[in-house]
Amino acid sequence: MAPIFDNGEGILVTTHGPGYLHLYTYGASNGVSGVYGSTHTSRSGVSHFIIPHSYTYTQYAFYWDGEGKAECHIGWKSDPKTYPMEGKGWEKSSWVMLGGTEVSVRDISGPEFFAAARNVKTLINCPLLPEHLPS
Repeated sequence: MAPIFDNGEGILVTTHGPGYLHLYTYGASNGVSGVYGSTHTSRSGVSHFIIPHSYTYTQYAFYWDGEGKAECHIGWKSDPKTYPMEGKGWEKSSWVMLGGTEVSVRDISGPEFFAAARNVKTLINCPLLPEHLPS
């Protein structure tokens, strides 16, 4: 499988029911503080979000705080893999590293992760895809 964000490989999050997708991007090599926030869907069925690539940050943590289950998918082009998103907070967030090939569960709830981070509330760039994509 190609590394995450390499050659168009990305992260797709599929959720079921209404709720909030929380995202924290951090680990900048240039000292820029991390950014975290959430985005909401009120759909009762399935929703799809894209976790965006960043040229600044190297680590991505995210979790679903909603009524139904959620899973994330990586490797759209080759060897696709699906991972359940079991955590409902930063203690059991889904975590990926830029260039990695797996999603793992990581506890990033400690103050060392958020000490200098900026809370952008609902301004995170985590697009919610339309319910019906044109074919």
